[in-house]
Amino acid sequence: IDEKKNSIFFDFIHILKKFICGQKKNYNNNSVNMWKIKFKEEIKKKKFFAIYFLGFLLRNLKILRKLFLIFEKLIDPKNIFNHYFEKYRPKAVILTSYGYDYDQYFVRDAKKFQCKSISIIYSWDNPTSKGYKSSDSDLYLVWNKIMRDELNIFHDIPNKKIKICGVSHWDIFFNQYKDQKILKDDFYKENSINKKNKVILFFSSAPRDFKNSFKIIDSILDKFKNNDSITLVARMHPHYMDDVICNKYLNNKSSFFIDQLKKKFKEKLIFKNPKMIKFGKNSSEVFYPAEDIKELTKLYSSANLFINEYSTTQLEACIFNIPIINAAIGNYRNTEHSLSVYEQHHHLWNLKKYKFTKNIEDYNELHNVIKTQIDNPEELEQNRKKFVDIF
Repeated sequence: IDEKKNSIFFDFIHILKKFICGQKKNYNNNSVNMWKIKFKEEIKKKKFFAIYFLGFLLRNLKILRKLFLIFEKLIDPKNIFNHYFEKYRPKAVILTSYGYDYDQYFVRDAKKFQCKSISIIYSWDNPTSKGYKSSDSDLYLVWNKIMRDELNIFHDIPNKKIKICGVSHWDIFFNQYKDQKILKDDFYKENSINKKNKVILFFSSAPRDFKNSFKIIDSILDKFKNNDSITLVARMHPHYMDDVICNKYLNNKSSFFIDQLKKKFKEKLIFKNPKMIKFGKNSSEVFYPAEDIKELTKLYSSANLFINEYSTTQLEACIFNIPIINAAIGNYRNTEHSLSVYEQHHHLWNLKKYKFTKNIEDYNELHNVIKTQIDNPEELEQNRKKFVDIF
C-alpha cells in the first residue's frame, strides 16, 4: 500500500477518482467543481490533463464506471488482510466508509472468506468528497435520505443495500438537550465564567486549508477586549494537535500560538481541544472517547454564538439552536479564490437552501455579525429548527 501511495500511476488514479461519480438530471455532485480548483496546479504540474476527459466519460457512462471498478481491483495490491480472516474467521466486518483508503482491501478479502461487509457512513461529507467507491459492501448504513441518494446515484449502489439509521453519535445531543441549562451552569462553574457572560464558541477546521484560525480568535477578542461580558471558548481541529502538520502549514506548533493568545487575553479565552486516542502513526489514525462527546454537549449547551470554518459541527450546533457563523477569511490554499469557494463542496452547497448560517469573508463583517447575532439570536431560529427536522 505504501508503494502504491508513492507511485505516479496510482497518484493519477487517486485524483481521477475524485472526478468520477454517477449523475442524473438535476442531481450532480457539485464537488467536481471544487476538484477543478483544488487539483488544478497538481494536474498541470504532473501533466495529468487526461483526467478531465476521462472524468467526463466516466461520469456519463455507468458501464465505464463498472469497468473502472474491475480495473482498480486488478491493479490494486491483493491479499493485504487475508491473514486476519484466516486467523479469526469472522462472519461480518464493520467498516466506517463506503470503500476507500484501507477499507476496500478489507471488503475484497472478506468476500474470499464468505464474510459479510457492513459499511457505516460516519460523516456527512464522505459520499461526495472521497471519490468514487473502490469496493462493494453487502450493506450500507446511512444517516438520511440525502446520504442514501448520494450513494445510490453517485456510487451506483442499489437502494436495497442501503438502510437509513440516523446519526448514532447524535443520540446523546438529543437526549441531553432537555438538560441544557444544567449543563450550562456546570460548564460555567467548572471554568469560572461569570453567569452573566455570553459565550462565543469557536471551532476551527484543519490548518492546511484554514490558516487564519488563531488570527480569527485574536481579532474577535481584540475587538471585544473592553467587553467584560464576552468569553471565547475555542476548540481546535485535531490536526492542530499534530506538531508536524502545524509546523508544515503554520511554521510553528499550535502550543506556541495558544500560549501567546492565553497570555494576551487571559480569562477571556478558554481552550477546550478534543481528546483523542492514537492507534497509528498517521494523523487520521485516532478515535475519540465517549467523554469527548459529553464535553461537546456541555460546549453546545453553554454557547450563545457558534463560529466555525465549514465544519460538520455546524450541524450539531443546529440541534442546540445556536446562531451560527461560517468564517471564510483568507484565500483557499495558494489560489486567488476566497475560502468561500469551500461552499462548492457538495455537502456544503447542499446546505445553502436551508439558510441557517451567516457566511463571512472579512474581519469587519465578522465583528458586526457577531454583535447582531448575539443581540438577536432569533433571526435564523426557524431555519435552524426546520433543518434539524428535515435532516
